[in-house]
Amino acid sequence: MKEFTIDIVAHMQEFSFFRATRHTMAILMPIAVVGSYFKLFNDLIFTPNGLIYNIFNLDTVLSDHIWYGGSFVCRGMVEITFGVFGVYASYFMARYTARLYHKDSTMAGLTAVLIMLFCSYASSSGRNARMPFTASLLQINAVFIALIIGYCVGQIFHLLGKDFSYVKDEGTKVIQKRAGDAALPSGISLMLGILLGILIYELQLKLLNSASFNEIVSRVQTTNNFGEVLILSAVITFLDWLGIGYPLRSLSGTVNNAFTAENLTYTLKHGNSWNVPYKYLGSSLINSYGIMGGASVALAVIVLLLIRRGNRENEINAKINLLPAAFGSTLGFTIGLPLILNPVFILPSVLIPIINMTLAAFAISVHIIPVSVYQILKGTPGILVSFFGTNGNWPTLIFTLLLFLLDIILLLPVIRINEKIGIRIAYQKKERSDE
Repeated sequence: MKEFTIDIVAHMQEFSFFRATRHTMAILMPIAVVGSYFKLFNDLIFTPNGLIYNIFNLDTVLSDHIWYGGSFVCRGMVEITFGVFGVYASYFMARYTARLYHKDSTMAGLTAVLIMLFCSYASSSGRNARMPFTASLLQINAVFIALIIGYCVGQIFHLLGKDFSYVKDEGTKVIQKRAGDAALPSGISLMLGILLGILIYELQLKLLNSASFNEIVSRVQTTNNFGEVLILSAVITFLDWLGIGYPLRSLSGTVNNAFTAENLTYTLKHGNSWNVPYKYLGSSLINSYGIMGGASVALAVIVLLLIRRGNRENEINAKINLLPAAFGSTLGFTIGLPLILNPVFILPSVLIPIINMTLAAFAISVHIIPVSVYQILKGTPGILVSFFGTNGNWPTLIFTLLLFLLDIILLLPVIRINEKIGIRIAYQKKERSDE
């Protein structure tokens, strides 16, 4: 059964979409890592509700010039990495897709960027002179649509473009010929991109931004129905694996609504949160135990990679991302391994949070642990979210550590399969190069 699974997944990974995605994620990993670190610094230090900011009372320690300067640098670096990640992703996805078929990959990449920016402009309705582009469509949380646009452009070049071989020293005439050869696939791609933009504009579509998922996020935050929490969390974690991270990121921060307020009011009156009115509130269960502040699956995979040391590149990736992932800034690692759009990790990404929340709900029901009700500072390590959310309840910390250990055990066979598939892909790549 294990070998059959490896064969099936390895065969899936040979599809052009997954091959191009794998190469795109690998080339974009440094950008994602840089963004993860600056996001970490911004959350911990240069945000008034940041963990280190409050622990060391940086409001009185740092001068305003240093604090505002640091905030400016961190926010700026996050914007040029995560904020326009879709531009990079669409370019390299189109480039690697075209390269698979020996077409002009550079022209394909540039065409994809034009379409991506036009769709972003159309999504903003083109009415805001100060912000002509919809930032949410270009962000890393909407990377799926950037990959799809890039892949479609690459396929158009595959079908309509002329074969291309790189010349070491290109003269002006050679470059002009390249532009002429790419005119047909580029023109068709742009026409289709413009039609897509018109459709977005006329129907006022808001593609893959936070507003698109308000209903599902609001429902999971306010429902106390545990079955519904599990179903909605499965949808949200699947979307995150797909590259649509808005719903999950919305749940990773502080959630304020009438239900959380009622739980907190009860806790302050009675001195504990054992019998709050809403024990299985989705926002509390998912953030505290399902994703552990965004760190559970990614951090467990990092720990396993550092323990096993089976692949040099993966080990380096794990070491680089260990610090930000421990504090919930996992996008650098999910891009670099990758976890996003990796068929091996689709089931763990969905099932492990469900298992975590089921065990947590059982522990709450039998009064092993109390309910997390307190607000969490930004940058709090994922494993400590439930500990601080219960006002320092030690059984909760022990329970969360055991839950994380279980996640590591559950992911061990998945990591082994991923390593074997990596070997299989490398072997198949060598066979293609020999041919």
